[in-house]
Amino acid sequence: MRLALFVCVYVHVYVCLSISAHARCIHHISVCLSISQLLPNLAELNLQAYHVTDTALAYFTAKQGYTTHTLRLNSCWEITNHGVVNMVHSLPNLSVLSLSGCSKVTDDGVELVAENLRKLRSLDLSWCPRITDMALEYIACDLHKLEELVLDR
Repeated sequence: MRLALFVCVYVHVYVCLSISAHARCIHHISVCLSISQLLPNLAELNLQAYHVTDTALAYFTAKQGYTTHTLRLNSCWEITNHGVVNMVHSLPNLSVLSLSGCSKVTDDGVELVAENLRKLRSLDLSWCPRITDMALEYIACDLHKLEELVLDR
């Protein structure tokens, strides 16, 4: 099952979910509760929402930790290294991760990703201005299965 949310301005409060597998829309449900309670078998989450916070990344369930393999957080400007901590502990089996445009994530966040998400095959860190060459060292040392790295600016 896939979930894609785009240009959701206040996704941490209310959101309209478009679930491709069922082609229905659920209005006025907190995204945290929606993901954790309504989509326990979620395999892929694509989220482009400017006001997603670190707290939202703490609501993934243990089952989603096993089933979710793809997480794309694009232009989630409020996500910091604290959100990365929540994400790597909640979703240890990710093979695809995009933090494109998550401008508050730093080298320390990339270090957490590299140390905890060893199954990553694809990592997108484009438009992350706080990431330096040090992040590349973490990636090179720890992510041995990585096939794709995107660093566009």
